Amino acid sequence: MRRGLAVILMGGFVLALAVPVAAKDQPAETKGPSSEALAIVAEAQMRLSVGAIAEGLKLFRRAVALDPDNRALAEEFGLALADAGINDEAVKQLERAGDLTPTGEATLGMLLAQVAQTPQELEAALPHLERGVAAVPHGGQARLVLAQSLLRLGKGAEAWEQVKALLDDQPEDPRIWLMAGETLRLTGKFDEAAEYLKRAAAVPDLNQRATLQLVDTLASAGKYKDAADLLGGLLKKDGGTLAGMTRWATLLARAGDRAHAREVLDKVLASDPNQRDAILLKAILEAGDGHLDVAEGLYRRAHAAHPNDPDAAMGLARLLVDMRQLPEARTLLNSVWQQIEEKKIDNPDAAVEVAQERAALELLDHRPAAALPWLEKCGGGPMARRTLALWGEYYRQREAWSDGLAFLRGAKVEDSPDAVRLKSAIFAEFSLAAGDEAAAAPVLDKLLAGGADDVVAALGVLDRAKRFADAAAGARAAVARLGDAPEVQFAYAAALERSGAWDDAVVQFRKLLAKQPDHAAALNYLGYMFADKGVHLEEARGMLIKAVQLDPSSGAFQDSLGWVYFKLGDLDRAEKYLIEAGRLDPFDASVKEHVGDLLRARGDMNRAAEAYRQALANHPEEAGQKERIEKKLAEVAGGKTP
Repeated sequence: MRRGLAVILMGGFVLALAVPVAAKDQPAETKGPSSEALAIVAEAQMRLSVGAIAEGLKLFRRAVALDPDNRALAEEFGLALADAGINDEAVKQLERAGDLTPTGEATLGMLLAQVAQTPQELEAALPHLERGVAAVPHGGQARLVLAQSLLRLGKGAEAWEQVKALLDDQPEDPRIWLMAGETLRLTGKFDEAAEYLKRAAAVPDLNQRATLQLVDTLASAGKYKDAADLLGGLLKKDGGTLAGMTRWATLLARAGDRAHAREVLDKVLASDPNQRDAILLKAILEAGDGHLDVAEGLYRRAHAAHPNDPDAAMGLARLLVDMRQLPEARTLLNSVWQQIEEKKIDNPDAAVEVAQERAALELLDHRPAAALPWLEKCGGGPMARRTLALWGEYYRQREAWSDGLAFLRGAKVEDSPDAVRLKSAIFAEFSLAAGDEAAAAPVLDKLLAGGADDVVAALGVLDRAKRFADAAAGARAAVARLGDAPEVQFAYAAALERSGAWDDAVVQFRKLLAKQPDHAAALNYLGYMFADKGVHLEEARGMLIKAVQLDPSSGAFQDSLGWVYFKLGDLDRAEKYLIEAGRLDPFDASVKEHVGDLLRARGDMNRAAEAYRQALANHPEEAGQKERIEKKLAEVAGGKTP
């Protein structure tokens, strides 16, 4: 018995390759070895067969020295070295041999795959493995390593071709079921992947690994609750690391069970207060719930503990942008970009993400010229939806409609419904703004004749163009065609209100709420309509209390509830909710205006004036709002305007 090639560990499999030197495949055509070298090889093989490894290899070296140009002998020596576990020298001899037999190819490919540290090194093993699948009897092992290598490289479709052959050859091998599940998940065939992984998970030795793969598969399919339940059960049964607990919390949060996610995160952070992923996830949850000060503290904690961690810096920068602390956010994003330029972060996706955030920051600061260099860094090739949206805002702020249309005509976007839809909507918007109704009309007609998302996009274009009557007409036709699509019915009711058909808007909102009484946005919109007009105030109060209960993190909902209390004359409650609205959405012009109205009603003219100034600084967008606030400011500030 020969001892076999040194153990190759790939993706959890343990492979042992026994290479019978005497039973060689047909060697490549080379000059014949000398008789003396042949005799030494025969003796070397005999020594190896009885376990005298050192003596056998010593004899092989003598034979190679006698006939150094013999490629077949170099391959024999390489195989013997591999069988003895002297892998580095084996690779050198096999590569020196050049034209290898299938057995030599299989051995070289597996050795190269075993030591590969980079994708490029792993790619170099593939041709040898592909030629090695014809080896007898080691072709199956070469195919297994080939499939694993393709998986490591993310080549799911190519890996699946190899896995199918392995399944045909070994249909009852649970290790192949596991690999099949991993491969199918990579190709997006989540249901098929889950079936193989469930079979593998039933095997005790593979249970944990297969279950974790199944969790990832369910999550990839968007089945976050199922994934969370499965991972939670595994952790309760087998115990888990803090990283595993954090992964569970992530799935719980994505499944909408934020309270349970917080409990798990608190346990993780109680064990390790500096657990980076747990801190970042909790910061995301706190920010999502409107607790911006808590989220800021968590992000700063993560950034202090891991100053070179781009995720901590990016998370803090995004939060600071939301809080309009733009100079510090700009500095943080620049520091991450510097890491990219210095190759400390070698990830094209990260470069695009930072460029997008920097462009968004400058556009938020109404500095389109400063945004342009970052937009140009958002990557070549088809644009993602967000990049396209940023370019649209760039031209919108400049009111450069013709330039924007020229850009759109040459722009290529990703082949996704969202990106294609957005390109059409921006094109229609810019065409209307440029006065080219003939160009806009067919695009809008096509969107209005499409599905609910297309209709909502078209209505958004008409709304921005202040063509409220056209929006109402288009929405009316869409409702008649699409029926109960709630997003279209909501847009229809809103378009009616903006077009001045107030009573009709109320009817449509009531119809929507009769079918969906927990539609928070409709409750807020109709409740605010009543409050602003000063009618049905008690009904409005009930609607808005419910809306806030459904989404307490919405600054708009808190503002509406504060406004109805203001109209009811309950200034204390009005102040409570308006202050909360200001905390949740500190840069909303309407919230600041309402705070100014409240302070004015209390007789605090100086603070009211400051609130109106802040409202104006927040770029009011509602039609006539800027002029209205300026008038109020003049009244409370003794006729002085900013």
